[in-house]
Amino acid sequence: MKRRDFFNVCYGLMGLSTVLVSCNTKNSNTKLVRLGYQNSGDLIAHQKKVMEKRLAPLGVNVQWSLFLSGPPLLEALDAGSIDLGPTGETPPIFAQAAGSKLVYLANIPGLTAQAKAIIVPKDSAIRTLTDLKGKKVAYARGTALTYFLVKALEEVGLKLSDIKPVNLTTIDGRSAFLNKTVDAFVASDPSLLQLQQKTSIRILRDGTGIETPGGYYLASREFATNNPDVVKAILEEYYKVGQWTNNNRREAAEIIAPKIKVDVPTMEQLLSRRDFDMKPITEEVINAQQQVADLLYDLKIIPKQVDVRLGTLTPTEYAAITPNIISKKAH
Repeated sequence: MKRRDFFNVCYGLMGLSTVLVSCNTKNSNTKLVRLGYQNSGDLIAHQKKVMEKRLAPLGVNVQWSLFLSGPPLLEALDAGSIDLGPTGETPPIFAQAAGSKLVYLANIPGLTAQAKAIIVPKDSAIRTLTDLKGKKVAYARGTALTYFLVKALEEVGLKLSDIKPVNLTTIDGRSAFLNKTVDAFVASDPSLLQLQQKTSIRILRDGTGIETPGGYYLASREFATNNPDVVKAILEEYYKVGQWTNNNRREAAEIIAPKIKVDVPTMEQLLSRRDFDMKPITEEVINAQQQVADLLYDLKIIPKQVDVRLGTLTPTEYAAITPNIISKKAH
């Protein structure tokens, strides 16, 4: 697939064999972990080869698959093409509604307030969110931007049914916005920052005050329960990379920028608009995620009620996969 710009990334290993390979550290067979990842923090983990270094002593090989957003990553997870990967809070709910057997492994911060926004061209007659009634609004359905849009509209007494939602990928939504075939665009970084830098836009609403449970690392239940030591090692390495990125944003930007073809200062700014951390799955996290699921069902955005708890492990299983440094963040 040709690169139209730095958002046009390969979906990686989705077309490879979907045969699950055992990764139990106690057996001597060939072992393989297939990691789905997205840009920024996970791209850093990929480039620094931290997983390969950590898992090699266990005799575990690593394959990586790069995804544009959460929904296709979870489709690959459900199909058995990957074993583990990260998304925002909304894609797992859509996946659970579709019958996915995913499990939540750990909680990570969502997009920061300035990293997402509902935007219009600067010369648009649309001045407020209320003016979006009856207008075409492009957004990627099923991503974390779905919940953001719903909550923003709710503030001014509107529902999705009051606008003309246009379900487009980030790339296509950006193109539609620039071509003015839609009236507004629900954008997030890196697309949002690029539009702010290179295009005359106006922000109707950013993410300030719209709290979400954040994102997650997720896996298939079979993989998580059969390979607790490997999952624990992977989560610990992701956590370490996140902490390193928080403290070394310029160096991290220098690693990422050439891979997605942006300049280093822009990449550094993108990283400054993200927070890299990790928390365990607790009752508080589960309840917050359930509130999102209930809202999406009440608004008929998902076809059936979702019980988030069906995507969780037992306390004993969580204790086996959660690194101590992350467990301590429970309170």
